[in-house]
This record gives sequence, C-alpha cells and structure tokens, in this order.
Amino acid sequence: MFGNKTDLDKELRRAEKSARRFAAKNAREAKEVNDMFGKKNKNTTNYSYTDLSQNSSSGNPMLQFFIGFLLLGGGLYWLFNSFTVAGGFGFGMRMFGMHVSGGVMLIPLMLGIGLIFFLDGKKRFIGYMTAALGLFVIVISLLNSLEFRPKYGTTLYVYVIIFAMIASGAALMIKSTMKKKS
Repeated sequence: MFGNKTDLDKELRRAEKSARRFAAKNAREAKEVNDMFGKKNKNTTNYSYTDLSQNSSSGNPMLQFFIGFLLLGGGLYWLFNSFTVAGGFGFGMRMFGMHVSGGVMLIPLMLGIGLIFFLDGKKRFIGYMTAALGLFVIVISLLNSLEFRPKYGTTLYVYVIIFAMIASGAALMIKSTMKKKS
C-alpha cells in the first residue's frame, strides 16, 4: 500500500493534521452550544470525549411524562379489563369460623353515631372511633364478598406485562415531575 517509510510518515502527518482540524472545529461548536445554553467557564479545549449525561438526565421531561402517562393508563385499563367482578351471595362476613350477617355489622356504626351525639367534649372521640370502626368493618365485608375472576386464565406473563407497564409508567411520570430545574 505504501511504497516506503516516507510515504507512511506523510500519510500519518496528513491524518494527524486532519484529526486536529476536526477536533478544533468540534471544540468551537461545543463552545458555541455552551454559550447558547448559558454554560460558561467550561473547558472546551480538551479534545477528549466528555460525557454530557453526568450533568443532566437524558430525555425531554414532557415526553417522559407523556410516555409514562400512556404506559400507566394503558396498564391500568388492561388490568381493570382483565378481571370479571361478581358479587357474592348475601351481605356478611366470616369471623372466627362463623358467618356474621350484615345487620350485626351495623351495630358498631349505629353505636358510634349514637355516642357522637350523646357524649360531650373530648369524650366524643370515642364515638368517632367506634363509628369509623363500624364503617371499616362494613367496607371490608363488602370487598370480601366480591369475587374476582381473571379473564386470561392463569397466564402469568400477561400479568407481569400489565404490572410492568403500570410500574414503568408511574416511575416515568414521577421522574419527570420531580426533575430539578437547572
């Protein structure tokens, strides 16, 4: 390829000169970009590669939020449509091996409401707590009477994809909203 040593030396000098011109041009352009974005006092004479991802996160925050919103919304929609919900027979709950009917579960709620109106001052807190406990037991018994039947059978990979979409979408949305403005 090269006839003698002097041809090789000439070619190497020419390549080195071309590389220096290219590096100087890139340094000028980097300085212009830094000046445009207000990043002054940067050493742009260094011709080596500098990792710009150390100073800022990659990506557009608005785009990250939008993609996260789509992933989260799609995952939640898919999750909510992948189950059939059916109400159980009757209103009640099993406690300690016995069936507690809905009427019995209303007793703490009614007692708490009565205590709210009967007690005065700081003792009224007991009535609020009893009513809240009664309401909590009723809500738990209602949720306990629901039956969730998956539409896709027992295919685990579908649910892994659904929950991965939800988690990644929520993470992207949180990341884009919590990003520091510099």
